[in-house]
Amino acid sequence: MNETWQHLKTDVLILGAGGAGLCAILHLMDHHPKPQVFLAVRGLFGKSGCTRMVQGGFNVVLDKSDSLEAHFQDTVKGGQWLNDQELAWKMVSEAPGRVLELENRAGCFFDRNPDGTVHQKPFAGQSFDRTVHKGDLTGIEIINRLSEQVAAMENVTIGEEIRAVDLLFDRSGQKVSGALLIDIRHGEFIVVQARAVLLATGGGPTMYKITAPCQDKTCDGIAMGFRAGATLMDMEMVQFHPTGLLAGNSMISGTVLEEGLRGAGAYLINGKGERYMHRYDQREERATRDVVSRSSFMEIMAGRGTPEGGIYLDASHLGAEFVMKNFRGMSLRC
Repeated sequence: MNETWQHLKTDVLILGAGGAGLCAILHLMDHHPKPQVFLAVRGLFGKSGCTRMVQGGFNVVLDKSDSLEAHFQDTVKGGQWLNDQELAWKMVSEAPGRVLELENRAGCFFDRNPDGTVHQKPFAGQSFDRTVHKGDLTGIEIINRLSEQVAAMENVTIGEEIRAVDLLFDRSGQKVSGALLIDIRHGEFIVVQARAVLLATGGGPTMYKITAPCQDKTCDGIAMGFRAGATLMDMEMVQFHPTGLLAGNSMISGTVLEEGLRGAGAYLINGKGERYMHRYDQREERATRDVVSRSSFMEIMAGRGTPEGGIYLDASHLGAEFVMKNFRGMSLRC
């Protein structure tokens, strides 16, 4: 790499162009008259990040028969009562407004019932069907619409294939004043001076051998924040999606088999051809991800795994037509 340097100044530097980073830009424009924004995208704009990979959807209370209290109860119960309950309530209570904002402001169009209301499908750990979705390509719909909004803003500069290296401080050493970036495409270092820096880089699941999220999630933002003095918490709280393809050394190992399959009635089968979830949880296949992951692991460790070392997800009784219609994106990928 040729060691050339570029210097930029901006009002706000946003690292990460997933749902969080893009929504932050929309809300920023509500509070400030056209600030200059530099958006650093690790991959290609609109084509990278974990939000785009969301298949199933997002949980939100929209039906009058549902309630915020029920959603909150499901959330803290699913978190084994370890949740920050004030934060959990904030998420639950603000979710309806955020979904409506995605539709009315960003232009997302989620699946509908025959009467025109938003369709909500069953997901694990729910006491009410409350998952809003766009087929099984929900993340693509959200990122496409948000990207269109941001790309049209003249005061936003989008930098693609840029990796953040570290946060920079002002002369006092007490305040973050920018970041050092690497432009992978052109082989340049970029020093960005900013009045505010937002880390929207996601987590770091690629520390594991088999992982479902996109491969640009390598804990960079968390590490930069830590080096800058941020306090990290609950770093051991890593969620494992229980169902994904097991394909040896193939790159498709880890490809998620959507949770909605279990919500729709697919069975988890061990190597002996037995359904086993009833031994661990009365909700069976619709138990929460941590319960299903742990139960499947225990089956494998007990010698009841498949010859490949996993378990089976059986959707044959649902019918090929049903699966292709409701999980088309997943079916085509697999």
